[in-house]
Amino acid sequence: MSIKLKIMLLSVIFTMGYTNLSYELIVLRQLVNFLGSNTLITSIIMAFIMLFLSVGYYLGSVVRFKECKIRRSIVNSIWGLAVWYMLSSSYLIIMLFFYGFNQIIKSPLGLTFFFSVLFLIIPAIVSGYVTAVISRILHHNHSDYTGKFMAVDTLGSVFGSLLTTLVLMSYLGVSQTIFVLIISTSLCVCLLMHKREIYRTLVGVFLIGMCSIGLNAMHSMAFDGVLIKDDARSRLEILSDNDNQTRLLRINGQNASQVSDNPDLMFSYIRYIEDSVIRRLPSDKVHDILILGAGGFTIGLNDGKNNYVYLDVEPRLKEISEKHFLKKPLLDNKKFVVQDAYLYMLTEQKKYDVIILDIYSSRYDIPVNFVSYDFFKMVKEHLKPNGIMAANIITASDFSNDFSKCVDNTIRRVFSQYLTRQSIYPNLSGLHNIVYTYYHYPEDETIYTIDKSSAVYGQF
Repeated sequence: MSIKLKIMLLSVIFTMGYTNLSYELIVLRQLVNFLGSNTLITSIIMAFIMLFLSVGYYLGSVVRFKECKIRRSIVNSIWGLAVWYMLSSSYLIIMLFFYGFNQIIKSPLGLTFFFSVLFLIIPAIVSGYVTAVISRILHHNHSDYTGKFMAVDTLGSVFGSLLTTLVLMSYLGVSQTIFVLIISTSLCVCLLMHKREIYRTLVGVFLIGMCSIGLNAMHSMAFDGVLIKDDARSRLEILSDNDNQTRLLRINGQNASQVSDNPDLMFSYIRYIEDSVIRRLPSDKVHDILILGAGGFTIGLNDGKNNYVYLDVEPRLKEISEKHFLKKPLLDNKKFVVQDAYLYMLTEQKKYDVIILDIYSSRYDIPVNFVSYDFFKMVKEHLKPNGIMAANIITASDFSNDFSKCVDNTIRRVFSQYLTRQSIYPNLSGLHNIVYTYYHYPEDETIYTIDKSSAVYGQF
């Protein structure tokens, strides 16, 4: 085997390692918009890919070279892989899948399993098959190439992991990262084809690249609104009505905020928090208000008196909200801090008059750290005397699922007194906004008994 052929085959292996990891990360990023970033979802996706990669490795190890045209088999497999990557990583196709099946399969884990069966099995098997076949070719000619082969494959995977998330998604966006994935896979065919077929192969690469651009173009990926950004961190869309008087901000596929010239069209839980908490604050002083989960900065939007600190992990949220969503700058009493809420509560010493938790916006993506006893305890410790905590949580108002019971138990373990629970839509079944409100008053264990009751004096 010539040096040129060895380099060519190792280049293909490196690229296959890169594309396999890149595809896995792209799928996980796309699924955040529908299922959240739950570790259970991630483990299922990774398990399916690894399981069927091993199936592909096995098939590549038993195929009889004498009974098939091995070069043609590898080339056809890579072409098929490029097409499958293009289809199964497209936001549009994934969206159609979830819109079509989320009413049939209610469980997010069930949806993940079904998605994995339909979309992940074939590319994993094909990728494993190609890798195993090329490994056999190299090993047949040079038995000492096993370690080199594994090293190159692993380096490709490392390169795919770092390049995809740190560079491509962050600076180009998800759709362009998919395009790089498709082109990289297709170019493997150019390395394997005979010189006489290279022009026809390049035409094929060009056509599949154009199809990838068309399928994943920005306007195609946000046909129901305006896609502002879609990178490794988050996907932000803004939907407007016909006269642009009402705008809806969606973050990672979830409705995050709504702003309108008509106050009645604002989110109901926002109106409830403003009416029952913010507008009832004593008017004789300026209050410090912390909001965990900035959304579109609609909580306290028009309050120019009190001091607000909005916390979120999306660094461009303020810029995007002011330019595209609110269409006006935030007032001078509003401060935006880019930091994880749990880390902020761990390190920040300042206490607040009001702390509003608006980080539970998805019914699928439950932020595990933020529903823990430890987190709620930190929130309580950051309240000033007579301060108020309000937490908006999407769950069942009638305690019909385990999450609604457990989160209620956890909150009441920390905020054992002076806690209210308000269902924003009391006549609706299923999951919707529940607002917990806690008043940080000195604890009092006094109770009324039949022989000792100051209730006779009424309320003062």
